[in-house]
Amino acid sequence: MFFKLAISLLLLPLVSASALAQQTGTMVGRTPGSAAANQGFRVIREIPPPPTCAPAGAIPTAANDTPALPDLVFSRMDLMCVRHSDGRFEELPKDIAGFWSPNGREFAYWNAEKHELHLRSLVNSSDNVVDSLPDVVSNQMFWSAKGRALVYLANTTNPLRYRILDLDSGKRSIVEPGLTRVLGAPDPAHLLAVGQNVVERISVSDGKHEVLAAVKYVDDAAYSESGALLGMRALKLDEGQAADDDSPDCRGGAFALVVQKMDTKQRFEIPFPEGFNTVEDYAFSPDDRTLAITFGVNGCDYPGDAARVYVVSLPNLALTPRSPADRLSVQPHWSPDGKAIVYSDYSGSTPPLIAVDLRTGRTTNLTHPGQYGYAPDGFISWRMDHK
Repeated sequence: MFFKLAISLLLLPLVSASALAQQTGTMVGRTPGSAAANQGFRVIREIPPPPTCAPAGAIPTAANDTPALPDLVFSRMDLMCVRHSDGRFEELPKDIAGFWSPNGREFAYWNAEKHELHLRSLVNSSDNVVDSLPDVVSNQMFWSAKGRALVYLANTTNPLRYRILDLDSGKRSIVEPGLTRVLGAPDPAHLLAVGQNVVERISVSDGKHEVLAAVKYVDDAAYSESGALLGMRALKLDEGQAADDDSPDCRGGAFALVVQKMDTKQRFEIPFPEGFNTVEDYAFSPDDRTLAITFGVNGCDYPGDAARVYVVSLPNLALTPRSPADRLSVQPHWSPDGKAIVYSDYSGSTPPLIAVDLRTGRTTNLTHPGQYGYAPDGFISWRMDHK
């Protein structure tokens, strides 16, 4: 809500309090207030315009400033939008909302009324029912990193069971993960999960659990694109702090990042840049040679008191900042060719998506939320070869 008072600020020092109380004018807001009415002001209800995908201001589009990027799907409030490779913006239909495939060519969604799982293609506009689960609408779903498999909850009561649907073969499997937490699927034949101080791979065919790494207080894990590296984010305890310490602290935990080579089991911890104490998020580059990491300072509100995107070279662990020091930059995503990183900027009142060209180090605003900036634009997926 905002109000506009039709009184020149230059006259305020010359007007007494009693005279000011008798002034008339106009206030603009969403809810007429009794106090304003008592002061003699006329209150006008103003409805804010609906959000759009179009940028609210000028965005640099010079070829030398913007890295070559494929179509990018992003969210803005309740909209799904596309930034095309030529800089045009498009609003997607309202019913295009769901779990997008890694290549952005199709997405899965639930029909809540019929309890049906649908698969919709953006290549040929087909929309097919691929599963039906009575009394279940799964709010947790993963696409496999390789192949075309969907992983989703098949029930809502303990013990939880996950269904794996291989869209290429049509094969359906059920896995009961037990006490482990499923994080995703590296391929249609396996699930990735974390348990108590362990990272596991679960075989879809027989449900067998294989321990990939034992890491104390591990919280999440992710493979690199080739599967040769495993990243693991683990709670980092201060000296003398217990894992079950429940003393009041709004800051939450601080996390370290450990990387393991899958062939040799060699493990190394990523160092922190000076002034940072936690890893917010991370992503492996397409060629496995680099990590994009958001280093932060744990605070009470996301993303904390400081957050900056760095690139970490493997295996020498050299750190290079890729976002400005005076901004709150989070959630890096690699371009498919590995030549650019797109991240979210949580600074200020208009949080856009920003691209950094790794060759030049130059940053470019890809979106401009404008008045809708209180809800940051969010990266959804790249959309490649969709036409």
